[in-house]
Amino acid sequence: MDCRLITQFFANAVSIKRSTKKILTVISFMALIVVPQFPAFASTPCWLTNLNANNKNIYGVSSKISASNMPALHFAKANALNNWLLSEGLKPVEVIENLAPLEQYSTQQHTIYFLDQYEENNRIYSLVSDIPSSDFISQRCEIKSCDIKQCSPLWLCENTSDNIAIISMSERTAMPNTQIKSIIKNAQDIAQTINNTHVKGYIDTLHLNSKQVNVSNIQQRYSITSLVKHQPKVTIGEMCNLKGTLLSQVSLNNKNIGSAHNWMAQPLLGNTLGVVGHAKGQTSTGRLSDLMQIAVRRALFEMAKAKNINVKNNVKLVINEQGYYSLMRKSHQYTESIVSAYIADMKMKINDKLQPEIYIWLLEK
Repeated sequence: MDCRLITQFFANAVSIKRSTKKILTVISFMALIVVPQFPAFASTPCWLTNLNANNKNIYGVSSKISASNMPALHFAKANALNNWLLSEGLKPVEVIENLAPLEQYSTQQHTIYFLDQYEENNRIYSLVSDIPSSDFISQRCEIKSCDIKQCSPLWLCENTSDNIAIISMSERTAMPNTQIKSIIKNAQDIAQTINNTHVKGYIDTLHLNSKQVNVSNIQQRYSITSLVKHQPKVTIGEMCNLKGTLLSQVSLNNKNIGSAHNWMAQPLLGNTLGVVGHAKGQTSTGRLSDLMQIAVRRALFEMAKAKNINVKNNVKLVINEQGYYSLMRKSHQYTESIVSAYIADMKMKINDKLQPEIYIWLLEK
């Protein structure tokens, strides 16, 4: 029904005598039902689950509830702006002016454009880019769920990008913007860890063989210290949600050169030193991001051992008068070197025990 007709009909009803109050009530109720409401989207913008484009896009989030005089959209735009700068390895900016009515914002190095915004429940999202327009902002998609066991989406198990990419993840956070911000920082921490790193560690093994007992003991300790202070550039691509945990395929902005190589069987790539780091199960924190860090650090230790290793062995055989023997073998392996590598590929799966397993392939720079 046309809203103008409803208004006129309601105005005429007001002039009815007081004895017709019941009729007026019914007419008023009918008018409230017929007036069209703000349309609800059947799905969300595609950029909430896929930021892949020829240009660099990222979004920021803010709660609609704020004690500030600034509108909520201002904070969503400010978060988006600083998320974009963070992904470029740059420091955040403090924005004083109201960003809500602005279509762009210029820093000393970049001009960032506010392309789109979206509201859902008590949150507001803002999309920014380094170009003033984009064709994909009008596209609508359903929120994707992660299923690592079924490799859905496929990038959870293998790299589907033309660039070297890793999977970055973040648990549910109290502040709306912290989750997407943690996706960026976790990816940067991994990329920073493998670039120009001081690795120091040792492995002690003890084997005791006798007629009564056969025992083996291995102790391994190592420390990894990054010598790089700046945060590397990363680009967020596709995303999916796993029971509140946000996972994303994050590009490290280098071309994928070994995608056809069976690195699980042969980590070396020609004359380039390559190693594989592996981690499975649950960490003390229960976070998949920490499990990935363990796989990366183990790979770095393996690379350090391949570059430089000192080994000391000690064998002792004891035989008593009754002919009983005891053979003890000790081995001490020590390594210390500067390692600079890059992640060439990674794989993730769920094993038969329903444990997550992560494999990281490192190639020496």
